[in-house]
Amino acid sequence: MKLAASVTEAAFPTALDALTFRFEDLPRQLRRIADEALDGHDLGRTQWRLLAYVLRKEGMTQTELARCLEVERASVGQAIDALERKGLLARQQKAGDRRVWCIVATDKARQLLTELRVVVDEVYEQMFAGFSPADLALLEDYLDRIAKNIGA
Repeated sequence: MKLAASVTEAAFPTALDALTFRFEDLPRQLRRIADEALDGHDLGRTQWRLLAYVLRKEGMTQTELARCLEVERASVGQAIDALERKGLLARQQKAGDRRVWCIVATDKARQLLTELRVVVDEVYEQMFAGFSPADLALLEDYLDRIAKNIGA
């Protein structure tokens, strides 16, 4: 199957250009919607994602969190600082290695999780309206295949 036309016969943008541009536009739209939804809770999307990772696997280091979020370690440090000031996260020294700090959620974060779950689920409902579970499974498969192709 021929995916791209030659330069001389191609219209700009091509169908694949338009599809790829769409892949780039969707995250921006999702970030905007998520930021608006979380604004009432004094959290940004990055803080929500960081908090979600910590709540899922407490005790991760700043370096591990940076890797999960695919951002710089310093950016994660700033987000941790902000969430610490809000009383949602705390740093604890790692047992056996006082040089390493682990990030843990506070009780306040666990209580907030219930509210945040409702807010985030509303965003997901909007985003995936009209999709069946089978559609979502197929979409996940397609995205996995694209990710594999890009990583190859």
